[in-house]
Amino acid sequence: MKVVTLSVGELSTNCHIVLDPKSCRCIVIDPGAEGQYIAARISEMGGTLRAIVLTHGHFDHTGAAGYLQKAAKVPVMVGEADAILLSDPGWMAPFFREVGPGVTDATILTEGDTVSFGEMCLKVLETPGHSPGSISLYCPGHLFSGDLIFRESVGRTDLPGGDPERLLDILNRRVMTLPSETRIYPGHGETTTVGHEKNHNPFL
Repeated sequence: MKVVTLSVGELSTNCHIVLDPKSCRCIVIDPGAEGQYIAARISEMGGTLRAIVLTHGHFDHTGAAGYLQKAAKVPVMVGEADAILLSDPGWMAPFFREVGPGVTDATILTEGDTVSFGEMCLKVLETPGHSPGSISLYCPGHLFSGDLIFRESVGRTDLPGGDPERLLDILNRRVMTLPSETRIYPGHGETTTVGHEKNHNPFL
């Protein structure tokens, strides 16, 4: 598995391109902005986009999803409780300065589903707390966490739909029980590991 992380948009969202080196098929996780830039990087890698996965429905993680979906004709996948945000951004509407193509026919992901590309497969974990429909993607050694956890911090829960107790419960039961060497790819900031967060995260 090859992971290339791009920092996109005004909020420096981590957009992860995850590539299967054998087949060159890839997925994009959280294309928050700069769709043309993301598409160009996929092309430079020799990748073929198979799916777009959104860890949650907040605007800084979804802004270029419609552009990439239209350009590559691939599905956009999102957790069930956040799917509504793709068609009705609600409280986030004022943050959209330039509205690109909207997402059509989003595919709903639930606990235990898998996202496959080439010989690679990521398992869907429902990890609400930052938002009601937040998901993470896992395969042994790798966790794509969205805004659930950051290096030595956790996702904010003061936005509509946030739940601090639920977020901390999910982190302690589902993330901190993973092997310590598991690398965490968060929605913002540096990568980290489960072991590092066990020892250094003041919220856990």
